[in-house]
Amino acid sequence: MLLPTSTTPADSSAAIAAAVYLVFSVLIHEGAHVLVLRGFGRSVDRVGFKLNYRVFPAFYVRMNQSLLLSRQEQVIVHAAGILANLATNALLLVGNTWAVRSSGIEVAAHLVFIAVAWNVVPVLNSDGYRVLLALAGVDAARTLLANPPWLIGFKVAGVVFIVFVVIRTALTLTRNLIA
Repeated sequence: MLLPTSTTPADSSAAIAAAVYLVFSVLIHEGAHVLVLRGFGRSVDRVGFKLNYRVFPAFYVRMNQSLLLSRQEQVIVHAAGILANLATNALLLVGNTWAVRSSGIEVAAHLVFIAVAWNVVPVLNSDGYRVLLALAGVDAARTLLANPPWLIGFKVAGVVFIVFVVIRTALTLTRNLIA
C-alpha cells in the first residue's frame, strides 16, 4: 500500500520509500531536461513549481533557449525527462523484484509510469506536446487562432480532456465520500 493503514514499521517504511522515490523521480525528470539542454550548449531560464491550469501541480524547467536548437535537438531535450523516468523506473522495478520487494516502491513506480503516460499525451504543454511540435516543425503561437488548424484541434482537445478528468475525479471523490 502507498499509505500506511497501521503503525507497523513495514507500512511506514513502504510509505516513506514511495514518497522518497516520487520526489526522486521528479528530480530525475527535470534534471534530464537540464542536462541535455546544457549538453547542447544552451542554458535554463528557470526551474520552479506551478499549478497547471490552476489544478495540476507541476515542477518545470523553463527552456526558452530550446527554441534555438535544431528540431532534432528539441525532440531530444523534451523527451529526455520521459526517457530518464522510464529507464530509472525499469531499473528500480528490476531491483525491487530481485532484492528489496517493497510494496511502497512498487506502488510509487506504477504512479511514476502513470505520470509519464500523462506527460507523453500531446496535450496542453506536456513534454509529448513539445515533442510533437518539434517533430512537426511548428512553433506554437501565443494566440490560439494564429496556430495551424491541427494544432488548434490538439489545444481544444487538451482543454476538453482536462475538464473531463477534473469533473470525473470530482464525481468519483464525491461518490466515494457519500458511500
